[in-house]
Amino acid sequence: MSPLGWFLLACTEEAGDTALPSPSATAAPFSCGDGVIDSDEECDDSAANSDAVAGACRTNCLLAACGDAVVDPGEECDDGGPFGGDGCNGACIVEVGTPEVEPNDTWVNATPLIGAGNGALIAGDVDCWSIEAPVCGAVELVESAPCSASLSLTLHSPGGLMLASGAPDAAGCSHLDPLAAPGARWVEGGVWAVCASVINGAVVPDYTVGLSSPDPLAIGAPSSGDDGDGDNIPDTCDADRDGDGLDNAADNCPDLSNGPLTPAPALTSDGYITTWLAAGPFTGGATTEECRPSEFAFVGEDGPLTVGAGEPAGDTFWTITLLSSGYYDFLPSYGWATPSRESYTLVYLQSADARTLTLSLGADDGVFVWWNGAHVLDVGSCQGVNADQFQVDVAAVAGWNTLLVKVRDWGGGWGQAVRILDAGAPATSLVPSLSPSGAWVPDQSDGDGDGVGDVCDSTP
Repeated sequence: MSPLGWFLLACTEEAGDTALPSPSATAAPFSCGDGVIDSDEECDDSAANSDAVAGACRTNCLLAACGDAVVDPGEECDDGGPFGGDGCNGACIVEVGTPEVEPNDTWVNATPLIGAGNGALIAGDVDCWSIEAPVCGAVELVESAPCSASLSLTLHSPGGLMLASGAPDAAGCSHLDPLAAPGARWVEGGVWAVCASVINGAVVPDYTVGLSSPDPLAIGAPSSGDDGDGDNIPDTCDADRDGDGLDNAADNCPDLSNGPLTPAPALTSDGYITTWLAAGPFTGGATTEECRPSEFAFVGEDGPLTVGAGEPAGDTFWTITLLSSGYYDFLPSYGWATPSRESYTLVYLQSADARTLTLSLGADDGVFVWWNGAHVLDVGSCQGVNADQFQVDVAAVAGWNTLLVKVRDWGGGWGQAVRILDAGAPATSLVPSLSPSGAWVPDQSDGDGDGVGDVCDSTP
């Protein structure tokens, strides 16, 4: 009871009045609007209390604050709500950018956005934003600080497939980063959507995100998918996917280098041969051991060969094979042939002088080798390709030398790895060619005029 109430009660009792009402019924307690700041009040300006005047004490005796629907000093806006995404955020700051347009909870009805987007998330809500991405572009979304709660981000293709996700960074702001998410770079063209939800079902009164479609090359994004020429541009987006200096449309072998930027044929730094003429597969040759090559000469095996790409090799043709490494796997070309099966590989090697070299190889399975027409290696065992398993010294002449390899496969894997050593070191000074005259270069030659370059033509 207030002091005034107690005073009135005492005076009445002294006068002898009876049946007085209780103090609580007659006393006027302090209340909002009486000009006195009570313990549960922040302010009280009596008749000056107002719910419409900026900065005034409100009629509930609370100080003017963001969310009271009055634009007070220090506020840019105040729509009376605690959520952003409608032009005024929860801190009473005007939102710059695009407000979300509900419903936008799926990739189908995402709010189109270029630049900044403003939204709010209640428990269970999802906000989706969309952007038109160019063919082979990227999609990036960044949440701007301050980040009150971490957003969970998912990227959806024009067909709705979820291809990437974004996670909070060290500052708690979420980021869909095309540098880290392969599905967000080198994308197909069309409308892509990024959907935001709240981790652990929290409420986000307001947030701001930036959605953009940067150029993957400009931001240093790595390749995603096959990249034949190793230029960090996936083949599906590369106008010159073999890196030979010719656009795919003008290249008669767009997947094998045969243009002006094709490097001159050379052995690898380890001395491996990666440039071959190949012929096969051949079957039906009789042998004395199951894995030993047959004695039947499907192609001319004696005396230095003088053949080139497109010339007959038994009932097939010599074709060009350019390897990316020293290992030659025959299965992609010949895997359909029923074992036992045999293949030939041929290369011409130029030496600056006469010298003794070491032919070092692994083969699956048995292998014959001819050097300048002489049969120098005969292996009849069955094994996989083990580098340097078999070695033989050969006499190189100054000028062009001929190397012919015949491999028989009894089943399973099938291939070879051949390199040349000079006193134990890789003979990298040898120059390989696919022409006995040494004139061959991997260019746009098309011997049969069928529009397919000899480098990639199975019947050149």
